[in-house]
Amino acid sequence: SSWLKSSFLLWLGPPARPFEPPSPALAAGQMGAAGSCCSCEDETGSFLEEGKRPRRESRKRHPNEFTIIIDRRSGEGLGIDASPEKTGTLEIKNITPAGLVDRWNKSLAEDSREIVKPGMRVIEVNGRYNSAMQLIAACRETEVLHITVIPPGDL
Repeated sequence: SSWLKSSFLLWLGPPARPFEPPSPALAAGQMGAAGSCCSCEDETGSFLEEGKRPRRESRKRHPNEFTIIIDRRSGEGLGIDASPEKTGTLEIKNITPAGLVDRWNKSLAEDSREIVKPGMRVIEVNGRYNSAMQLIAACRETEVLHITVIPPGDL
């Protein structure tokens, strides 16, 4: 289908642009009278204590899910075809021989439950979930990816 074809192009497209540091004005702290770059921080009134991270909403964990770790810093593609699903996940349709995911699979014992197979779904990538487009964007980044996968029928 054309939807699968467009998702394939998104999935294996060029890597995301590299990180660009903020402009010298922002880096120097010239953000305006309120001291923030946008009004959203001022409106909420919630400031973080030094050294503490904000709490993020967590995703419901599934008993059969597992996370693979793939290093994309070389810019190499994942080597999978996946289609976006209405559930906000990506269904893995195909795994390309010698691609990064195939190499992950080959590094495991043959009976490992962490072998990625067609039909499985990607449910989270580096903390992003509930949006197939966010998952695709995260997979295109050239960094170490923590990809959480779930077998078919477990979602």
